[in-house]
Amino acid sequence: MTTEHSGAFVQEAPIADVLRVGNTIYIAGQVAMLPNGDAHAPGDHIRQAEKIFEIMAELLAEEGASLQNVVKLTTYFSIPLNRQVSEEHWDVRRRAFGEHRPTSTGVQVAALFDDDYVIEIDGIAVIE
Repeated sequence: MTTEHSGAFVQEAPIADVLRVGNTIYIAGQVAMLPNGDAHAPGDHIRQAEKIFEIMAELLAEEGASLQNVVKLTTYFSIPLNRQVSEEHWDVRRRAFGEHRPTSTGVQVAALFDDDYVIEIDGIAVIE
């Protein structure tokens, strides 16, 4: 079992960015946090999703996996979730995942831990 930590916030929190158990990789909820702890593109769910998928790809690569191994995503939106927001998010996912289509749930929440973040994504990946 391995755990990885990144960013000042996570370094101090009792949270693992990634936890691998056997051939299953659990990715904790990721936000578009820059290495200095600031938010990438505050308030912009499209650019934040792009950054989150980059972060997730890096975390998975450290475990010998890729976005193609993701089997489940849960996306938390702190902005009003409607058809337009969903379609914009799906466009970002298509660019990140290509033809791969993991199962998914999208949820609107009251808030995330900081108002600059409007989207958080967690996932599960399986490697063989």
